Amino acid sequence: MAEETKDTGEVNTGWVCWDKKLELGIPRIDSQHRKLVAMCNELHEALINRQKRSKGEWLVTVGDVLRQAVNYTQTHFADEEKLMKACGFSGYEAHKQRHKEFVHTITQVLIGFDEMTLTLGFDFADYLRDWILSHIAYEDKQYCPVMRSFYHALQEYSRRQHEASNTAMEPTQ
Repeated sequence: MAEETKDTGEVNTGWVCWDKKLELGIPRIDSQHRKLVAMCNELHEALINRQKRSKGEWLVTVGDVLRQAVNYTQTHFADEEKLMKACGFSGYEAHKQRHKEFVHTITQVLIGFDEMTLTLGFDFADYLRDWILSHIAYEDKQYCPVMRSFYHALQEYSRRQHEASNTAMEPTQ
């Protein structure tokens, strides 16, 4: 279903396309963001296939996708927040608050899920797509310089420690 073009790095999944411009250069976070985009596509696909299932089957499928998305989003946010805090990102509290508001919104959708209509489902899928893409493209990019600098400092520290331990182990003559 997903195709990656070698020249642009775009992944075309049919509805929401991953674009290299969304990459932050932090492999763990980029991987999680790709997964969130894939979940948007899964939700959209489940909504499109409504006519192929009974309403009960459709609700189960969409509900499963939504619950997985909520759980994964919370895991991703926890990871991202730990990294932001560890590297001393000054916008940590505001960013964490936006995460909290988003989780509240999607949790409310799950609470009222039994009454979901196809129209509400598509509206929510649009909201989810727009929020994730704009959050990655604008808000997450704000912590990148600090996080990359922190990451490089850790790598340099590790390299020095390794060199020091190798030097200490060399026989003296």
